[in-house]
Amino acid sequence: MTASSSRITFIEHELDGFHQSLAVYRQQVGAWYSQALDKVSHAADLPSLLGMDQVLRFGGSQVSVSLSDDNFSTVARCPAGGLLEIESKFESVYDVPLGSIPVEVIGQDDGSSTVVMLDEQGKGSHHCVAGGRYQVRVQGGVSAEQVDALFSSYDGLTNDLEAWLRGQWDGFKPHWQASTASAIGSGLLAGSWAAISGVWDSISLVQDILQDPAKHIERLGAQASELAELARTAPQVMEQAMLLASDEAALYLILRTAMVWLSALPPSQVAGKAAEIVARVVVSLLIDLLIAVVLTIALQGAGIAYLGLRLAKYGAQVVEAAIDLVKGIFTIIKSFMGAVSRYKTVAVRGVVSGLKKGGMQMPWGARQNTVIRHKEPVDDVPSSAKNPNGDAAASADKTATNGCPVSMVTGEELLTLTDGELDGLLPFAWTRVYRTSAVEVDCGLGFGWSHSLAQRLSVIGESVVWTDHENRSTTFALPSVSRPAISNSLAEAAIYLGSSPDELVLAQDSRFYHFRDGLLTSISDAYDNRLRISRDYSGRIQRLDNGVGRGLLLRYDRDHIVAVDYQVQRAEEYQEYVWVTELNVVSYRYDDAWRLIEATNAVGESERYRYDDQQVILERELAGGASFFWEWERSGKAARCVRHWASFSQMDTRYVWDDNGCVTVHNADGSQEVYVHDQRARLVQRIDPDGAEHFKSYDDKGRLTVEQDPLGAVTAYQYDEAGRLITLFPGDDEPTSYEHDNGFVRVVRRGDAVWKYQRNDQGDITRKTDPDGNYTDYSYNKHGKLTGVWHPDNSSQRLTWNERGQLTEEQLANGGVRRYRYDDLGRQVAVEDEHGALTQYQWDAVGRLLKVIQPGGATREFSYNPYGKITAERDELGRVTRYEYADGLHLISRRI
Repeated sequence: MTASSSRITFIEHELDGFHQSLAVYRQQVGAWYSQALDKVSHAADLPSLLGMDQVLRFGGSQVSVSLSDDNFSTVARCPAGGLLEIESKFESVYDVPLGSIPVEVIGQDDGSSTVVMLDEQGKGSHHCVAGGRYQVRVQGGVSAEQVDALFSSYDGLTNDLEAWLRGQWDGFKPHWQASTASAIGSGLLAGSWAAISGVWDSISLVQDILQDPAKHIERLGAQASELAELARTAPQVMEQAMLLASDEAALYLILRTAMVWLSALPPSQVAGKAAEIVARVVVSLLIDLLIAVVLTIALQGAGIAYLGLRLAKYGAQVVEAAIDLVKGIFTIIKSFMGAVSRYKTVAVRGVVSGLKKGGMQMPWGARQNTVIRHKEPVDDVPSSAKNPNGDAAASADKTATNGCPVSMVTGEELLTLTDGELDGLLPFAWTRVYRTSAVEVDCGLGFGWSHSLAQRLSVIGESVVWTDHENRSTTFALPSVSRPAISNSLAEAAIYLGSSPDELVLAQDSRFYHFRDGLLTSISDAYDNRLRISRDYSGRIQRLDNGVGRGLLLRYDRDHIVAVDYQVQRAEEYQEYVWVTELNVVSYRYDDAWRLIEATNAVGESERYRYDDQQVILERELAGGASFFWEWERSGKAARCVRHWASFSQMDTRYVWDDNGCVTVHNADGSQEVYVHDQRARLVQRIDPDGAEHFKSYDDKGRLTVEQDPLGAVTAYQYDEAGRLITLFPGDDEPTSYEHDNGFVRVVRRGDAVWKYQRNDQGDITRKTDPDGNYTDYSYNKHGKLTGVWHPDNSSQRLTWNERGQLTEEQLANGGVRRYRYDDLGRQVAVEDEHGALTQYQWDAVGRLLKVIQPGGATREFSYNPYGKITAERDELGRVTRYEYADGLHLISRRI
């Protein structure tokens, strides 16, 4: 298919679907007015066509409320003269009325109700009893017929715009059939979603310009003063423009029309350099087109003058094309404005009460709530991860635990220990996990234990089972060419087809795990920083290599790991680079049954383990001498802890289990805690020792939907089809909404405050804009390291990194430069500040700071116990402070 035929197909597809532009929007509006939705859904689905804010003034105070709030009320008293004057107007620096609407005046003392029709100036009055309490309701109820009447206007506008577009296309299509060139539409076609979302982020600018034209004189030029004069001399005309500017449904139809029209423009009209320029600034161009249409409604000719001013820098071709669009749809929009009374009937509603200068004032301001979301295809097959005993199990760090730690879901031990790390562009922690339900599984560290690289895939029919580094098994549907990416929302992971035919990729927590023939071959991130795994002739993992001369070597006795070494790649004399061991990170010792009984770190500190005859752990002795003990009910992989205590008196806990997911924890001080989980290992209730209760509920994909704290405050969460949080309802506070693009948060809204984020392809923020319009820019190198920050005050920071991902130089906002140095193990050994002063650091083999050498040569030294706690500190004057700890643990009992 040629580029021209592809463009023709695209345009005709857009035209065929144009009549459905507001289908979803109408469905939401209808649902809102039918009151069929609960309070949470009501707030989430509120279309901003109807989400106008109202400023209530009472005396000298003022408060803003949303018309979606059904409960606000400030009762006003009738003035002494007995006449309550009512005025309705747009929130603007000028008095632009919002008139010809009925309001209901309700007597709070006698229950009377009187309907007052405001005139075209938005004014009306009501005879009241002096001192009596009154409330004014604007459109207390909206009928389905009124909503239908409103949308019949939109239907007419949609049909008229589609007919105009088809007429334009009839003239454009022959040019495309005869052309091989590229025009404006090339840029739009490639980035139409980005263009739509970009425009919608700035949609409030249209209303802002009409509220205060003088504030936008740089953008409007001479039209600023003309609009201000119009607001003063012909407020009814300005009312029409402001209604259009607040009508997001109509604006969306205009936007869609402009996008399709620009995409359809043939090369004969706008091509070459002009097309390239417009494609790059399409968002700005579309915003200007919307503004021009609204300005033309307010002041005929203003829109064309505005385009001439704004688009002159793009050349005459672009200006002429844009003017043609505005002229083409002006008549259609002007005809649509005849239906403005239907819009006011539905949009302007709520309760208002408040007096100012003896009158009731109701200023209205448009509020943007409509969110345009890119509907992403989601292929989700939810399935809970399971432990080797077949119980649903979340990852250890997301499991409610108690003690050393015991899972409050299954009763098994989840001992997680990090023995060392590999630094680099993609840092890696060598971590091992003991899971009681895995006592029949040996991954190379003895029964019950697993480690960070002990992952494998098994293909069973049309399914793939992933056994992760915690010995949990998660089932996925097998990816194929027709289903290349499949998620598992309950397991918070996804599986993909890899770059080669025999590769499968697992994604979880911003890491990608690459497998071939079921074996883990590498780990990568979004920037393709990669850790590579090499194996020996028998398939055992031999080395983890970070690609920049650093690695972890695994040494074995038969199939069991006996040591992990930190290695550096060096060039020996006249030889190729070879791996040299810098440090023995950890070593392991086993008994005759290949059970792990001892782990020794780089400085010779050891902790030991004891088990029963089914490999269920009974005792853990720390390097400092303290011990933990377990007592179990049931046996083997089904064992469940009933008592957990230590060699020190503070810890002695008992657990009482039932078979319905509930466990009661009896603490040493006599207090009790209760944990309740559902069948998918999700915490649904917790009772604290003081009796405070917490409740949680989830949807069928494992996502938290509602939680209640001990004070009764309820927080609710709403998600899109891809499982991303889109709205947070924090009890009585204002909701926070989240818009996503390509899986990352793009916009955050809370009330009138809006935070915007631009990101690179990897998801890192490149620009952050706060609610005041201040923005901060960020840049990154090819490895994802932050290289620059530009602040709103025009100050900046620059950062330089070496190939190992270490920060070597930092240029501060004041122009000063700091420099950093590291040793072969990746530890920072020197910092030179912006004044040239050098501070040096010395570390022990497990990364504990031993000495600090100050710029003047003075030193400070530290000593530690096996728990990593400081036992002695020698300061710069040679004075020594010693620390003693209660029961030989971590709490300081005496300072000498």
